[in-house]
Order: sequence, then C-alpha cells, then structure tokens
Amino acid sequence: MKRFLFCLLALAAFAAANTCTKAWYEIHAFNFLSIKDAPHLDSIYYREQPAPEEVHEWYQKYYYKDGLIHHSVFKFRDNDPVDNRIYLSADEVTLTRSGHELLLSDSVAGDTVYFFQKMYNSGELVQTVVHKLTDLYASEQDYDPASGRRTFAEYFFRNDTLVSRTVYDYGSGMRDSAYYYYVGVPGDEYKCAEYRGDSLTNNLTYKKLATGFSVAIFNDTFLREFVMEVPEVHTTAVQRRDDAQKSREQSAAQSRRRPAKISPRARYFDLLGRYKRANIR
Repeated sequence: MKRFLFCLLALAAFAAANTCTKAWYEIHAFNFLSIKDAPHLDSIYYREQPAPEEVHEWYQKYYYKDGLIHHSVFKFRDNDPVDNRIYLSADEVTLTRSGHELLLSDSVAGDTVYFFQKMYNSGELVQTVVHKLTDLYASEQDYDPASGRRTFAEYFFRNDTLVSRTVYDYGSGMRDSAYYYYVGVPGDEYKCAEYRGDSLTNNLTYKKLATGFSVAIFNDTFLREFVMEVPEVHTTAVQRRDDAQKSREQSAAQSRRRPAKISPRARYFDLLGRYKRANIR
C-alpha cells in the first residue's frame, strides 16, 4: 500500500485515555497488516498454566521485508516451528498449496482501509478475515468455511475507556455477544485493567522498548505478551503523548529557572495466535 494512505489512519490524540489502553488499541488496529512504515507486530508470547503439571506455551514471530509483512513462524512448546508464508496478493495463483499460506490484500474507501485475509492449509481455505480500519476504530469479521460460523469483533474508544465487542455466530439469528472494557489504572499511565461487566478479568501492563513497546495481558494462570515495532519514520499516538508529556515536564522545570523555548497468530491458530474456537480468547 502506498505510504500516503497511512496518513488517512493517523491516530488523533486521545485526550483522556492512558498509554496502556492506547497501546492495546494500536496492537489490534495495526497488528501485522500491510501498511508500510506503520507500527507492526514483532512477536507474541503465550503461556497458560491451569494446573501445576499442565502448561500450554507458544511463541509467534513476524518477519518483514521492505517494511511489509513477509512471513511468520509459529512454535508450540516442544514442537517444531511452523512457517506461515504471506503474499501481498488476492490471486490464488500465488499459492504453492503446501503448508500454511496467507493472501493479504487491501482497498480504500474514503478515509477507511479494508484488509482482506485468506488463510490456507495445504491449499485448502481455512479462514477469511476482513479487517476495517479508520481513525480511532478497528473491526474484523472472521469466517470459518468448515463450520460456516462468522465472528465479528470491534475496538473503539468511549471517552477514556477502550471498548471491545465480540459477536459470535455473527449474521445468524442467535448472537452471543461479549463486551470487554479497558480502563486505565489511576496514577499509572503504563497499567490498565480489563473488565467484563463489573468483573475484573485481566490486568495489562505497557512497557516502552528501544524500538517500540510491549503490552502484557495476564491473570493468575495466563500470560500473553505482544511486542510492537515502531518504525523511526512513524510516531504512534502513545509515543506522541509520551513526548508531549515530557515536553510539558521539561517546560515546567525550565520555566522555574529561566525563560526558555521548547522544541517542537493441534488445530489451527491464526496469525494473531488465536485458537480457532470462538469461546477461547
């Protein structure tokens, strides 16, 4: 995709949302999509230990070429790694029809970009995803050809709260919806909490890295950590806010001293590591 299209997706400053909730949004909005010079997933680590003798663990690494997604490698604990080849094309002629392959294409309508994913296992279509991205809103519709089931998920901000809505059996007469709310922890920009209704379901922590950031979501038995790379030519909403805060702090300190000028992805896991059953997150 041409670089100027990304300008249509530039995130506005979220005046009230904290660093953690904004980073969690950016992970789901951008993930590994073909937007050159945009924030993108570097890796995902997952670990679950529901019992002392039972451990589920996997790791997914994403690789890019010339700023665009090229392939990913998925590894279960104690299993051989699985390579997922990704082609920036909608044409099935591109497929080798062996192993795990994905076709990724996009289109633009006004200020909205649509990404179309088709995932194949040995040439058989196993999943399609339509991802919609516009300013401060991201959604995806997932279709499983084997079961005929569709799942719809969206992320958007409501004041200072990030809202996630997932609709299972989307498009059928019987919908099962789940709402999750991500709220910043007062006094700590790098922490937020996930709620379903009034129940705390998970905690999240943000960490600033040399080349981007990470967000870990966890509870007593579960941990999932996303690492995002941020190209030097791009500044995320999270970084812009951090930089603005630093600028304000420096300005205040300097003004106390003297006047100063302030410079301006077993069954099947998709590429976000999601298990192909709707009732497992």
